[in-house]
Amino acid sequence: MSISEQRLSASVLVIGTGGAGLRAAIELAEAGVDVLAVGKRPKEDAHTALAAGGINAALATMDPEDSWQQHAADTLKESYLLADPRTVEIVTQGAALGIDDLERYGMAFAREEDGRISQRFFGAHKFRRTAFAGDYTGLEIQRTLIRRASQLDIPMLDSVYITRLLVHDGAVFG
Repeated sequence: MSISEQRLSASVLVIGTGGAGLRAAIELAEAGVDVLAVGKRPKEDAHTALAAGGINAALATMDPEDSWQQHAADTLKESYLLADPRTVEIVTQGAALGIDDLERYGMAFAREEDGRISQRFFGAHKFRRTAFAGDYTGLEIQRTLIRRASQLDIPMLDSVYITRLLVHDGAVFG
């Protein structure tokens, strides 16, 4: 049996090619950083693809009185105050920018007749703030991120299961 060796190098190694990993790799690549993304599953089959309902952000496209503050309050209430308030603040405050980024990458969100991103009720939200792409939002998010990563020529390796990193003098080398 022959074992082939492949040598790759990058300034940043992103472990995971689901939504979070690809989004991080895209951010780095757009900033001019040389990045490599690896995932244990085929990138089209990442867990992000299983999310169905939608993605929440206080865009106020359907309910103009909505705000990130109300989104945060709803999230904390639904968590029975177990969620970390600072994390909730960061996520809800940045959620609209996340939607903007996906839209910029070409995601096909459901839309109202006048072109606004459609939003619906989901969970314990006081306002309609769930943006969606049919019943396959996660799959569309994953496809959108793969497409954007490809446009940026980000190398993405599938079926790479990382069990440990080899480090020497603070640098990962294997």
